[in-house]
Amino acid sequence: MREHLNLANAVTSVSLVAGFSALLLAIDGQPAPAAALVVVSAVLDGLDGMLARRRGGDHTFGAQLDSLTDLLAFCVVPAVALHVTAPADAGVAGAVLGGAFVLAGAWRLARFALDQKRGHFRGLPTPLGGIAVMGLVLWTPALAALLGTAILAVLMASSVPFPTVPTAAAVVRHGRHGRTRPDRPSRRRRRGRRNRHDRHDSRDRPGGRGGHARRGRYARRSRRGGRTADR
Repeated sequence: MREHLNLANAVTSVSLVAGFSALLLAIDGQPAPAAALVVVSAVLDGLDGMLARRRGGDHTFGAQLDSLTDLLAFCVVPAVALHVTAPADAGVAGAVLGGAFVLAGAWRLARFALDQKRGHFRGLPTPLGGIAVMGLVLWTPALAALLGTAILAVLMASSVPFPTVPTAAAVVRHGRHGRTRPDRPSRRRRRGRRNRHDRHDSRDRPGGRGGHARRGRYARRSRRGGRTADR
């Protein structure tokens, strides 16, 4: 047990407690504070991953703890909030879609543990899906929330690639530089332009190769006409 006590796992544990607190609030019919705690869990989820990568070593225990925390905070809590806030005539639909969302999140997390791709995720990440469902519960009608939850569940279980945070940041940074800074020609292109410019100057100079060629042609024409070029 002592070998698993580190800062990254401590942050994950705090995120788990926040997720459990959000679950209690969702059961009590308080989706707004529950959504706030889901966002807190998402922030802590990103922080514990950064701490674990910086620390290095074996992350097996931390990865399992993180997956359990994500399942509770970003799958179970939004599903319960969707079911509790659904109107009476849509209670069955809320329960079914909530269960489908939890199942899709569980499959997504299990696949992530086995198949991690650098640069992108396979399927919608569970923190984004959970926050999106909580937003739908708070700010959209019941029918729109149910439909949006179904779409998000499909995206989580799918293999659609979603960029990671470093990849998205690199794309944004590259796009910003491309808009503000004009494209510079490559070194080879600049060298080719400089060589063509030098050849053009050598033809125009009297002592250059082009100048000698023109003087020779002029001298031959002058000799044929009885005149010398140097007279």
